[in-house]
Amino acid sequence: MRSFIKKSRRERLLYELTTPEKRYRGLDRFCHQSKDLIDPKKVILSGDDMERSPEFLRFVREHDETCLVLSPDFYPNGRSMPLSDATEQALMCPDAVLVIGGTFAVIFGEAMKGGREKYLLSEGKQ
Repeated sequence: MRSFIKKSRRERLLYELTTPEKRYRGLDRFCHQSKDLIDPKKVILSGDDMERSPEFLRFVREHDETCLVLSPDFYPNGRSMPLSDATEQALMCPDAVLVIGGTFAVIFGEAMKGGREKYLLSEGKQ
């Protein structure tokens, strides 16, 4: 996750995400400011309809490993599940969801009028 966050924002955000008492605040900030916090060089897909794109579906099939799910929503927060299940959970959840895999992360922003920000980030070219 560290490499997906802009260097200038990394230390504070990682502190919030890894400190149980601060996690909700960090997730809330992250879901409202994703575009400003992530390293744009790591984004391989984005868009409010990203989960339907052939590239994303292929990525999920090829990387269906166990991932950590973080969200301000109680139900998916802190659970580990395959990427395919985590994507389904994120799509059903109206709150922001962060799915963290070994070499990738998927961000689903909070559902809002006009769409939902979604990003697939990866360590290297896919």
